[in-house]
Amino acid sequence: MRASPFSERTERLILAVIGLDLLLQMAETAETLAHLETLFFWADVGIWLAYTIEWSLRIRRARDRRKYALSFIGIVDFMAILPLWAFTGLDLGALRAFRLFRLFVATAKLATRTSAVARLARAFRFAVDEAGALFAGTCIIVITAGFGMYHLENPVQPDVFSSVSDGLWWAVVTLTTVGYGDIQPVTGGGRILATVAMFAGIGVIGSACGIMADALREASAAESS
Repeated sequence: MRASPFSERTERLILAVIGLDLLLQMAETAETLAHLETLFFWADVGIWLAYTIEWSLRIRRARDRRKYALSFIGIVDFMAILPLWAFTGLDLGALRAFRLFRLFVATAKLATRTSAVARLARAFRFAVDEAGALFAGTCIIVITAGFGMYHLENPVQPDVFSSVSDGLWWAVVTLTTVGYGDIQPVTGGGRILATVAMFAGIGVIGSACGIMADALREASAAESS
C-alpha cells in the first residue's frame, strides 16, 4: 500500500513523466540529435522539477511523513530529485555522467507505480523458500561442474582453463544456457560433463519458471481475496 495515495489521474500523469524521462535518455544518446543538447538539458530540468513537485506532494499528503521518507518509494522519489539540487553547479557534460543513475531511478519509479511489478514482488515473497533452495542447488551444480571441468580440461587446454575460476565461468554460462562459446571442452570427459551441465541448466530454468508461476498464482489469489 502506498504511503501517500494519489488519484488515478495523478498516477497516470506521473507514469507519463517517467516514460518521457526514459525516452529523453534514449534520445540524448543519439548522435544525430547532438545539436539539441541545450533542449535536452532544459527538458531534463523540467523532468526533475516534476519529480520534485511529486515528492513534495507525497510528503505533504503522507499520514506518516517519516515513514514515507524512509520507505523504498520515498527513497526512490528523493533520489530522482537529488541530481537537480545536488549538482546544479555542474556543466552539461558532468550532468550527462548521471545518465545511468537517472536510468536506475526512472526504472525504479516506474516499478514502484506499476501494479504488475507489485504483484511480481509479492510473488517473490511467496516463492522465497523454494527460490532459495533452487539457488543453493544451482550453486552446488556450478561449483561441481566448474571444478570438474578445470581438472578435465586443464591438462590439454592450460591457456583456456587456466584456473578454477575459468571453469566456474564456463559453468555459469552453460547452466544459464547463454552459451557464449568463448570456452568449450575438447576432451571426451569434458564433453560428457558439459552435456550433463546443459541438461541441468534446462532443469534449473524449468524449475524456476514453475516456482514463479505458482507464486504468481498465489499472489493473484491473495490480491483478489
